[in-house]
Amino acid sequence: MAFLTTQKINSEIEYVVDINPNKHSTYMAGTGQKIVSPEFLKQYKPDVVIVMNPIYKKEIKEDLDRMGVIAEVISV
Repeated sequence: MAFLTTQKINSEIEYVVDINPNKHSTYMAGTGQKIVSPEFLKQYKPDVVIVMNPIYKKEIKEDLDRMGVIAEVISV
């Protein structure tokens, strides 16, 4: 999540997804994105999902497919 602050990304990315339920409904320090659960993506229907660690890209893509979320999945 430090990626957003180091790149000074504010309005370009609206939400940050985290599996930790203790972070849900909180906001990113410095950039202000709301932190949501993965299930939020079912209703939000993003066009693109950015994965911060490429090791998890395949797993996240499979999770999105299971939830019926059709999005381009890219990693940094």
